[in-house]
Amino acid sequence: MKLYRAVSIDEYQDFSTDKAFRTTNRTLEAKQFFKSEIAVREFVIAAAKRSFWPPYECILTVDIDNQCFEAVGAEGQNLDGHDAITIQEDYLTSFNNCITFVVVQYVEFSL
Repeated sequence: MKLYRAVSIDEYQDFSTDKAFRTTNRTLEAKQFFKSEIAVREFVIAAAKRSFWPPYECILTVDIDNQCFEAVGAEGQNLDGHDAITIQEDYLTSFNNCITFVVVQYVEFSL
């Protein structure tokens, strides 16, 4: 399965240290992922129009092992009109263990 997450440069650098998602005292106690690339791109553009800070500068495409993922406590949700999932902080370690590959795309667009 592929999931998509918009991240700031700071979050990308944190993820790059050991290829794991985690929360900090400046973030939500969960990580949210879109189920489509179109959804995450629309989210990034909408955030830029609202001058969201820090800006999203990367999109991470995360390949997940389906069997492993079934055991993770993922919550389905609608995020800005798109299908998404939330992984609560308590389940991030299990989720991170399901990651098989990550592709990084730097956001390039003009408003």
